[in-house]
Formats: sequence, C-alpha cells, structure tokens
Amino acid sequence: MEVIKTDFILNTVRRMENDQSKEFSFGDKKSLVEKLAIAFINPKDFDKLNLSSKPNLKISSNFGIIIVKGIADEDVPEGTVLMPISIWSNQITGVENSELRYKNMRVDVDITEEKINDLNSLINKIKEA
Repeated sequence: MEVIKTDFILNTVRRMENDQSKEFSFGDKKSLVEKLAIAFINPKDFDKLNLSSKPNLKISSNFGIIIVKGIADEDVPEGTVLMPISIWSNQITGVENSELRYKNMRVDVDITEEKINDLNSLINKIKEA
C-alpha cells in the first residue's frame, strides 16, 4: 500500500457522545475503543488520504504514536484532526516548555493497516514508563 503522509493540526475535544468517563462507567472495552480510539477529519482530507470505508490512521507527534480509526466529519475544518480526550489521544499529547500541549499541535497522519491500539497495551505502556 502506498504511504500518503500529511501534516495536520490536532485538537483534543470533549464530546458528549465520546466521553471517557461515561464509557468507563457504563461501557465495556469494546465501547471504549469504538467511542474513544477515533479521529475525526474533514471528508476532503479523507479523500486526499485515499481512505477506505474502514480506515485506520497512524497519528504521530513529538510525544508519541497512536493507531485509531478515522471518521469523516464535515464539521471538522480541513487540515485538522479532532480526537476525544482519552487514553488514546493522551499518547500523542504531552508537556513542552512547561505547558500541556493538547491543542493546535502539528501531527503527521498516515494510512495504516496496523490494528488500533488496544486498551490493555496502552495501560501497560503507562505502567512501564
């Protein structure tokens, strides 16, 4: 598969339908992945990346890399990636110059056939750090 790499601006957001606390309280591991291991991008960017109907995205920043499902959303500005605040988005956010970086961060977005990062592997990664 051809690798298409594009720079985007990442913003983490709180959305009622993608709430980590709600999923931990009332959901299960499957719903956590479905509701939180996702990234919203504009349909035009979706087309530019040649994403299929079930795309996985590798999103990388200076802080880390995460694999999530890409979802087209017309409300997202072109060139922007929106991710729910969660353990998945926390893998690519961090502290820089004594400031928490979770908004307006430059990230690289690639199409990937890799599996979405599962919750247990993310928890183990945090424990090891």
